[in-house]
Amino acid sequence: MVSLRLTLLFAYLSLLRAWTSQQLPIRTAAFKTASRSVLSMAGFGGNDAPKRETKLKPKQQWDRYLSLKKDEKISVAVRATDTEEWLEVGNVKSKANEFSDIAVARQRALIADHARRLFPLKVSPKDKVEWALKEGKDWKIVDKAVLEGSELPSGIEKLIGFEGKPDPGTGYYCFYNEGKLVNSGEDVPAPSSKKLQ
Repeated sequence: MVSLRLTLLFAYLSLLRAWTSQQLPIRTAAFKTASRSVLSMAGFGGNDAPKRETKLKPKQQWDRYLSLKKDEKISVAVRATDTEEWLEVGNVKSKANEFSDIAVARQRALIADHARRLFPLKVSPKDKVEWALKEGKDWKIVDKAVLEGSELPSGIEKLIGFEGKPDPGTGYYCFYNEGKLVNSGEDVPAPSSKKLQ
């Protein structure tokens, strides 16, 4: 209600200023133009509002992971902030292996959701989590601050993907070989999202 009042006030002041300076005759077109410019400023910053990340869809990111056939898969893990144990939950890929940190940070919600499905007793929905990717034998923590750089290519979501580890309890993110659930590997057929029978 306050926003509407402020918007109307700004529209009125803009029209008043235009009318008193004799720049614009009061017409419908002038009102539409003035109200449009005022509406963009209704948030007291115009178009300077912070950009929100679009929510990624698990199936879409999984398909993108599969499309990056020549790129290296990198293991990812999470841990609750009050624990020391890293829980490996899957892999990420990025175009030409250039955006591994960004792949983890941008897909952090998908990764955390999958961790909660795989390890419900170790990662609860209320827990704050940290994300990491595997570098050699160690886990390297990934901070979401890597997304704030100006060097991010547009459409980064299309250049990265996530594949969760198989979850025998639900049958999602699974590979099957001759009807049996197996971990991903080079000699395993394409993944299936079908539930286990």
